[in-house]
Amino acid sequence: MDTDDHDARADDEPVTRGAPVSPRPASTSGVRGGVSDDEPNGLFVGPPEAPDRHELLGEGIAGGEGITWKARYQGELTSPLPLAIKLLSPPRDAGPGWPSAREQQRWRDHAVLLRHLKLDHVVRLDEVFLGAPPHPPGSVREGTGASPQTMAYLVMEWVEGPTLHALLAGDPARADTIRRRLAYVAQAGEALASLASVTRSGGNPSLHRDVKPTNCIVHPKRGLVLIDVSTMRLIDDGYDLAGWHTPAYTSPEVLAAPHLPRAVAADVYALGALAYFCLTGQDPPAPDAPGAPAHIEAEVAAVARACGVGDPGRLTSHILAALDGDPSRRPTDLRNWSRGLLEAGGGEPATGHSPSSARPPRRLLYVIVAASLAVAGGGAFAPGLLERVSGGGDQSRTALPSVTRSAGVTSKDPTPSHATGDAVKPVGTIDTPADGAKVKYCSYFSGTASLPPGATLMLAKQNMVNGDPQKYVELVFNYEKASTLTAWRGAQYFGGENEGGVGQVYRIELVAVSLERARHFHDVEMSIEEIQDLVRSGTSLADVQVRRVASGKPNECPGPPPD
Repeated sequence: MDTDDHDARADDEPVTRGAPVSPRPASTSGVRGGVSDDEPNGLFVGPPEAPDRHELLGEGIAGGEGITWKARYQGELTSPLPLAIKLLSPPRDAGPGWPSAREQQRWRDHAVLLRHLKLDHVVRLDEVFLGAPPHPPGSVREGTGASPQTMAYLVMEWVEGPTLHALLAGDPARADTIRRRLAYVAQAGEALASLASVTRSGGNPSLHRDVKPTNCIVHPKRGLVLIDVSTMRLIDDGYDLAGWHTPAYTSPEVLAAPHLPRAVAADVYALGALAYFCLTGQDPPAPDAPGAPAHIEAEVAAVARACGVGDPGRLTSHILAALDGDPSRRPTDLRNWSRGLLEAGGGEPATGHSPSSARPPRRLLYVIVAASLAVAGGGAFAPGLLERVSGGGDQSRTALPSVTRSAGVTSKDPTPSHATGDAVKPVGTIDTPADGAKVKYCSYFSGTASLPPGATLMLAKQNMVNGDPQKYVELVFNYEKASTLTAWRGAQYFGGENEGGVGQVYRIELVAVSLERARHFHDVEMSIEEIQDLVRSGTSLADVQVRRVASGKPNECPGPPPD
């Protein structure tokens, strides 16, 4: 690990809450000066039941939101595991009760959401806990309750590699590096698109809200990885007490009102600012700086010409579109914008980390925030589906697989398949929850099914109260393992408390679809039309109606049960 790796773990640039602030000192009482990232500094942190759970390494990196250390977890393992721990600073206007129960729940929700998304280009958030300040081992008694000295910590995966800032600062792109640099930007765009995606997030689109070079690590295998998810929020979150932002990478509407809810367009602006940095090696001027747009345009065009880009004006215009002062004019499909960026710069790099290395390019079902929030009494945001129709003129779709058997269904089948002649048709039941049951933010569903080879199961949700004709889909757990679907289980999301879903009635259908199409749905961001086609290709097997009730705080569906 080189010496620049210290930069890779924290937002070492000050983040502001309406006015610039200085970063906290990197050292804490007891930390020795000049300690390397991999050398213990003598301090430990952990929750009250295990205050010495995590051993801190190095001096830590200070940022506007707190200090981040490389650390290691031992537990009962044979060898300790590396991780990153961030000690969060309270917002300037926070009261004595910070962090509130709601704030802690928000962090836990994001940890579950990131595990659900499994994104190559976003750091994993493992744990959130409150505990004593960093301390020597054995100096804090186990089980000590909350006190004025209780602090908030985020535990994240440790990502090796330098930050973009350490890698590129002060060094403009050249003809032999421009495509690789634009690929980093495209990978950040893919990450932001996945966070904002209704489909990928299971109806919980979110924003990173602090995209900048020191929050981007270049990993040798994963490519660019966005780190520091402490500012991450759901798109429909309300007033922001902290209002964290870094001026050079902050859109003008956020600079004007940093505490108000933000739209996806704010992350789009930050992505455009990141593109400027990757080309010039410099932070862009803040959008409210005199002459900022003209300066940005001139610098990008100059680098594009120096790199021998075929059409410098095209590349310049493409980046300026993301930096438009009017959020309504910024791009609304980050994956298309990212592909266009690579094309304008000369295509994907032949070497280095391609943004499509982990999976093929996908189309983003992009969230237009105002329209999404305006749906009266809407439930959870998720992929839009039209009701399945039988017959009709569209006969070109892939038919649901069937199988011919030489003998009837055996008594071992939990749900006998219905057959017409020798063709076995899929059948299934929804056993829990019962018809008319009450459900909270997220509820498990289960039942039985008998499927022909090549088929799998989805759950489709429709709000029966608000007039929305569309349906929203979730794959059942272990959808690729046919042997587990005789007794299947899945989760369905019904929206947060502020989404208007409480008291509304939803119809949940069990739908059999082609496994090939289900895999495509899982791996690729489909357009609305493609998702509608997917549902029309399936077979509705069973349905129940449930009613959303208040849950106090969002309950979690952490994922599939153990195999």
